[in-house]
Amino acid sequence: MFDETMSEFKFACPVCGQHMMCDSSQGGSVMDCPTCFQKITAPQAPASDDQKFILTGTQVTEKRIATRGLATAPGKRDSDKSVWKVAVVVAVLALVGAAAFALRGKLFTFGSAWQADDIGEVGATGSFSHAGGVFTVNGSGADTWRRADGFFFIHQPLDGDGALAAHMLNLKNTDLWAKAGVMIRETTAAGSMFAEIAIRPDGQAQFIWRNATGGEAAGSQLAGGIGHPKWIKIVRSGNRFSAFYRVNAIDDWLPIGGTQTINMSSETKAGLVVCAHKAGTLCEAQFDQVTLQPAKNDGQQ
Repeated sequence: MFDETMSEFKFACPVCGQHMMCDSSQGGSVMDCPTCFQKITAPQAPASDDQKFILTGTQVTEKRIATRGLATAPGKRDSDKSVWKVAVVVAVLALVGAAAFALRGKLFTFGSAWQADDIGEVGATGSFSHAGGVFTVNGSGADTWRRADGFFFIHQPLDGDGALAAHMLNLKNTDLWAKAGVMIRETTAAGSMFAEIAIRPDGQAQFIWRNATGGEAAGSQLAGGIGHPKWIKIVRSGNRFSAFYRVNAIDDWLPIGGTQTINMSSETKAGLVVCAHKAGTLCEAQFDQVTLQPAKNDGQQ
């Protein structure tokens, strides 16, 4: 099992004050706030582990207004009052965000405590490694389809609602229908219920799911066009599961395949999948910026 300790630090959303966690490899990357869903840029990691002040991210669309040297013209005082009112509202939102953080858990990155399993009949043992913020995953197996799956799965527990997202960099072309992506799965049994958004070697995305243990899997039409990399996300809200993709970090999330009802238990496994679509052959995929939001009613914008 792989176990690597990364330097994690806390920072706040500049819009609503939501506290989040990320590791040093994600400094400067763009991510979504789990509370207000604004796109923000994570700050660089502090120089030491003794972080006395909470760092603040930067809103991607933020426009800064210089205030030095402004004259106090007629009507300016009313403008100043408006600015102060906005400042008060932001402060209140920051307190609300901090309270929500304490109650709902943190936005965190996968860094350690991974579990690794070959699911079903695979023909070749899978493996993974992590270096410089990039996950390199090798997996075999025939497919995630029909009544039983065969693939490699690295995962962590997810209790209740949440969203798992990743930036998928590339995938080896072992077969037209080889796939890699993100999945929420009830168990590690081959016929388990699951919801997955996967990317093929040509870069097209597909939402795949099994809504009954041992039942036939189903899937959406392909979407997203040709080419890598792509961002992908799988979301759970109650027993409703949705899949999203986007090409660039600043793009809006685009839904794929509609919302599917899958009556999974609250305790599930969320993680990365790789399937060669050829049992006995290993297929390699790479991901970075893998994040899990264990929060209710995740947004897709």
